[in-house]
Amino acid sequence: MSNVAHGERRWDDTLLRASLMLLLFAGVLWLGGTVYRAVIANELFISGTLEYDPAVQPAQEQMLYQLIFATSLIVLISYLVTLVSTILVLWRIPLRFKDNGWLMMAAILVFAFVPVELFTSYLDIHFMYMWDWTKDAIAENGPGAFIEMQTELRKTLSHRIGALGGLPVMALLCYMTAAVVIIWQPMRRSYEAGTTDNLENN
Repeated sequence: MSNVAHGERRWDDTLLRASLMLLLFAGVLWLGGTVYRAVIANELFISGTLEYDPAVQPAQEQMLYQLIFATSLIVLISYLVTLVSTILVLWRIPLRFKDNGWLMMAAILVFAFVPVELFTSYLDIHFMYMWDWTKDAIAENGPGAFIEMQTELRKTLSHRIGALGGLPVMALLCYMTAAVVIIWQPMRRSYEAGTTDNLENN
């Protein structure tokens, strides 16, 4: 089966172009938001540990929790859009895995960690729910409500950061590797000139 006959897929397909645009935009938000959230969360801990820094004041801690909440919301939404748009791109792109090993490599690197992302997303939602509930309690009962929930919030966030050992970090490295693979496109089968001409004329 030739590339032209590959499900009658074309590069000028509107759905493909829209999916590629969404993939690029959402992917940047997702990966960028993930890194930014990690930088924010690091401000809560003593460097190189998961022990909370006693120098962080309650007001600062609340501000950092709010930033983590906001970035987690962006990361969750952008990951969902990235995942759906990736599926659509692989469905509509006029390329075969057999002839484009780089595409297969990138797809494996992305989809292999979907279970990890779903589990950590669940933990993110749990933390977001707790922080949202805590904000309501602070608004009703004053700053003392935060002190009452502080231990549970810290425990939940620490569990999220330490979840699955180093798998989330490994996943992030694999996503960046997938981006490099897409740019350099290794293991790509090159067609002979005559074969290419025949494909274009069909």
